[in-house]
Amino acid sequence: MIYRGRFRTVRHKDHAVPTPLPRPLLGQASWLDVRAWPLPATDGPLLLVTSPRKTGSAVQRNRFRRQVRMAFLGESDVLRGQPWVVWVRPGRSAPPLDTICLKDIESQLRLALHRLPAPGAP
Repeated sequence: MIYRGRFRTVRHKDHAVPTPLPRPLLGQASWLDVRAWPLPATDGPLLLVTSPRKTGSAVQRNRFRRQVRMAFLGESDVLRGQPWVVWVRPGRSAPPLDTICLKDIESQLRLALHRLPAPGAP
């Protein structure tokens, strides 16, 4: 799915999660578990959002996914043209999904995306 030409959400069999998993971009105390890895076969960033059933009802999980997409759209200029897969899911210390607001997601996602290495850096 393409959103205003900025990024595409991940589809089934679109990527392979690397083994071992990349390290989280934020600490253990953060509400979001954000991980990213380069995928040279893509034109721009891909967004993968997961929220397991144990994190809340279907309505809460869908709302969380929409909010992450909106926050990612706001920060997608940081990754424009860079081939990253960004995986976002609720962290272990996350409160219930219905208490997390868009501003919290935006601030943590912004911090995580600015921690990504520059393109071409080892």
